[in-house]
Amino acid sequence: MKISFSEEAREAFAELPDAVILRASRSIELLPTHPRMYPVRRIGIMKGYRYFMAYRTLFYYSVTSDEIRITGIIPGYMNLA
Repeated sequence: MKISFSEEAREAFAELPDAVILRASRSIELLPTHPRMYPVRRIGIMKGYRYFMAYRTLFYYSVTSDEIRITGIIPGYMNLA
């Protein structure tokens, strides 16, 4: 299964602190094997997307039959996400 990033997510990922990148990378490595292991957001602007947390940063992604797409990277303290 292919993993891709939206352009915005790619830019945000590059600007994250090294510790957050390392922790997020560990979770991202697991996604092709277990794409639905993280919960689905039920409310807010990212409703319907799956997400995981690396420190206080939320990573939102969607799953199709052949692709996992990281679509959003948002500081975890934002209530509207």
